[in-house]
Amino acid sequence: MSGRGPEAADAAEQGAEDVAVAHDYLAKVMGEIDEEVVRRRRSGDLPLRVERELDELFLRYSPMAGPDGSLEEALGVVEASSFIDPVVPVDSSKPGGALVKQSIRRASLWYMGWVVHQINQFATATSRTLRVLDDRVRALQVEFDAQRVRAAPVLETQWAHGPGAWWVDRVLESLAGQPGRILHAAAGDGWLVRRMAAADLDAYGVDPREARIDRAEVEGLDVREEPVLDHLRAVAPEGLGGLVLTGVVDGMTAAERDAVVELAGHTVASSGRLIIHSLSELGWRSDDAPLEADLASGRPLRSRTWATLLGQAGFDVDVIDGPDALDYLVIAVSDRGREDARSTR
Repeated sequence: MSGRGPEAADAAEQGAEDVAVAHDYLAKVMGEIDEEVVRRRRSGDLPLRVERELDELFLRYSPMAGPDGSLEEALGVVEASSFIDPVVPVDSSKPGGALVKQSIRRASLWYMGWVVHQINQFATATSRTLRVLDDRVRALQVEFDAQRVRAAPVLETQWAHGPGAWWVDRVLESLAGQPGRILHAAAGDGWLVRRMAAADLDAYGVDPREARIDRAEVEGLDVREEPVLDHLRAVAPEGLGGLVLTGVVDGMTAAERDAVVELAGHTVASSGRLIIHSLSELGWRSDDAPLEADLASGRPLRSRTWATLLGQAGFDVDVIDGPDALDYLVIAVSDRGREDARSTR
């Protein structure tokens, strides 16, 4: 990955220092809590029963109890609380109470000890079994991560993705006067962001590929190196006046396309535009198609399929086919902004 300049390097260094300071502070706070727990145990202010109840509450309501929680931490709590002590405390605030408790404990300890021993054996065996399951789950996770399908590559062709492409003027006409920020993905060196900015649009871009945005950064354009779906998930509801996707959806899987449609419906304002440029099947199979087409997990949809999907998601859709049937353009607007869209056609 190429360098980001001295300012970005300073920011990254400062971020690393902030994280280190936060970790040190957290370690200090946890140490103070541990010291307080030890002090209260010794003074008798923290009975074992109360401590176990606190552990149970923490296990129930802490993040590790959720779907993204750490099984390792949960097992640590289980193992810490799996031992049962049959020797009950005999302290008493009443005269003679301690003597009575000692007598009861002495008389019942042989019986309770026999029962508790079996319970402790069961708890230990259960804990070890859970550890074995945890190890196997971790191994499966590692294998899954190794075989996980990679995100769809960005597919660009010289004739379809550049300032001179037939569909660029159509996009600028559709977005003319559009309020709000306009996002282009994948932006590459910012060629379309540059055209939109020249048309007085508040445009910026993202691109998931390494070292593709260097020229845009040099020119001062707002283009960021970031996965497209990750960026859309971080955008505020109706935070975009327009979303232009080029070279992005062609090789996506069905799940990735569903995510795009859902996120577009969430992030594009009611009067905004969702614009998709895609290769057709003919363009996908052409000799000058990008090499990424052979490596992609999915394939481009037909234009009418996009029209159906977006229509079901609440968009009003126009489809414009390219002059050689090698690609097409989809211009969609939410049903809430349908009248506004018609006034610009």
